[in-house]
Amino acid sequence: MKQKKPKKNPALLRRQRQEQLRTLVQAAFFLTAPSIYASAFTAVKAGFTAFGQGLPLPWDAFSLQLVLVLTFTVLFGRFFCGWACAFGALGDWIYRLSQWIQKKTGRKLPRLSETAVLRLQWCKYPLLALLLGLCFFGRSALVSRCSPWTVFSLLRSGKLPAGEYLVGWIPLVLILVGMAVQERFFCQFLCPMGAIFALLPQIPFFRLRRNAAACPPNCGACRRMCPSALLLDDENPRQGECFRCGRCAVICPRGNLTGCPWKQLLKRGAKPKPKTD
Repeated sequence: MKQKKPKKNPALLRRQRQEQLRTLVQAAFFLTAPSIYASAFTAVKAGFTAFGQGLPLPWDAFSLQLVLVLTFTVLFGRFFCGWACAFGALGDWIYRLSQWIQKKTGRKLPRLSETAVLRLQWCKYPLLALLLGLCFFGRSALVSRCSPWTVFSLLRSGKLPAGEYLVGWIPLVLILVGMAVQERFFCQFLCPMGAIFALLPQIPFFRLRRNAAACPPNCGACRRMCPSALLLDDENPRQGECFRCGRCAVICPRGNLTGCPWKQLLKRGAKPKPKTD
């Protein structure tokens, strides 16, 4: 008799489908619209530069992209970070490659503790204040020259950064190393636009919610899967750290998370439980 193949965990199947879908979306944005982040932050820098010089706020294509991204974030949360940002996608792919190499070689890189992650998430706010302060005092050119994103954008367009942009190589290399060690390293700890997104209000309709009363005792699956170590509760002030990657929703064995528009797309991964009297 043939032995039956063991059935895969439905939650694992849902997670695999979700990761495949997200990777396809990320790749599409990476190839077709990699500069959305740079354009949005360019508008932020231009606005603070104009404000510092007493000039009217500029309105151009960069400003329009900024308004669209901010509006989308207020409505739906940080979907841009989790699904469309080219730098975020690069971080995800480097981390997956790092995990694969560690698994094949049997050598594990050191990982940050949850406490360290929670503390380092605050670093992006003073960094944002520093960058905006430099722009306000007319040093936006210095910000651009030292920006790892500028170097990344030049590389993405097939140009080798040199001359005044050589300084930007240093933070870029350090960030790439960090991406291999910690998931969403740049997004959590250093991204200035991420700091802006995290501070924005969010319309409650699409906010992720967890029915904690229905959770199994000592489960914690959603928090373990979350790259931000986020516990989803209405009173949690760290809701802005959620990248809307959707892992928590698809890994939950009881489907206790609401406000996840992708859940129906992945629902086929789980079979309905038989009713018991």
